[in-house]
Amino acid sequence: MTPMHESPVISARRFELYVRWSLYVLMASLLVQMGGLTVGASSNGFTFLRALPLFALSVVVTVFNIMVARHSLDRVMRDRPPITRRFIVGWIAAVVALTAGMLWFLWGIPGGIVLAIIPAACAVSAISPAFTIRRATIVSVVAIVGCGLLILLGVPQSIVALILFLVFIWAAWSSGWMLRVLRQLQDAKETAAELSVAEERLRISRDLHDVFGRTLATISVKSELASELTRRGQHERAADEMAQIRQIANTAGAEVRRVVRGERQASWGDEIEGARALLTSAGIRVVIAGGDVPEEYAETLAWVIREGVTNVLRHSRATQVSITTAIEDDEIAVTLTNDGASGPSAESTGTGLASMAARLQAVGGSVEYEHDGGWFLLTASIPIPQEAPA
Repeated sequence: MTPMHESPVISARRFELYVRWSLYVLMASLLVQMGGLTVGASSNGFTFLRALPLFALSVVVTVFNIMVARHSLDRVMRDRPPITRRFIVGWIAAVVALTAGMLWFLWGIPGGIVLAIIPAACAVSAISPAFTIRRATIVSVVAIVGCGLLILLGVPQSIVALILFLVFIWAAWSSGWMLRVLRQLQDAKETAAELSVAEERLRISRDLHDVFGRTLATISVKSELASELTRRGQHERAADEMAQIRQIANTAGAEVRRVVRGERQASWGDEIEGARALLTSAGIRVVIAGGDVPEEYAETLAWVIREGVTNVLRHSRATQVSITTAIEDDEIAVTLTNDGASGPSAESTGTGLASMAARLQAVGGSVEYEHDGGWFLLTASIPIPQEAPA
């Protein structure tokens, strides 16, 4: 677990720095070797004068290698553009010159070829973090073939040089591989964060649609009823309806806060009674059959009732609505039927049915609807998992 005072971003950055400096230290091993040769040659003035230019050239090559290694790692992490041709030409020329100088300086010394291979090994290691595994394998095969030829030519110590070369190459390549994995993890975290934000926005928009679709439908029905009562001269009943409209509007703000905080949960019993009261106030006869649904499915099916009743008020001229609950061994089905349906296009407009389908799919359920003359039939079903036999 990441400590509270250390964020994942800081940890990732520290790991990246560790990988980078490990590779830079590997590049600096050339200076250690050349420094050791120069110090060892200091007892002989002529040999020291031959070694000193090589040490100076090794400093140049090491700087080149570190810059190339940094660029290779940057390409792994940030896709930087390729380095210039002049830089590449200068880098290769310095490496070739140092390698040739090392062979000249160490000619005839046992194990000299092993030391002479280090400049080339460091140079290839500097660029290998940007290699794919296929390219790194090709370079290794070429090195093995070259070593085999040297052995045939009577240079058995080349096997040690080969091992050293492969160690350098794959140690550097593993640095690039670790940073690739780090970048993939960072990309995955960013994607997960974006998906989380998008999911939360979807939840809020869906809940607002479900909640305020019902709220606005209620206000519309009661406003129409209050207007009709006023025309009939029943001012007291009209005033009562307007008071209820004001109460509904006042509670809308609290509903918004509950939706945003994710505290809004639909209750099956409350939703059924709310649907009955709302439809009855709109002059629609309501028939409810069946019992309560299991608690684990109550919230999802309550949202189905809310959205279904809202659609009835918005898209039909219903005079009769029936809500039926059927619970079987392997499935729960809720059916909402209404007359006065104006046509397929009217019932399927908006995002209500899509939102309803999304809620049901989240628990493995589905929704089906059909028109039959002036009737509209909506069926929401959720399968009940069966326990495995003992």
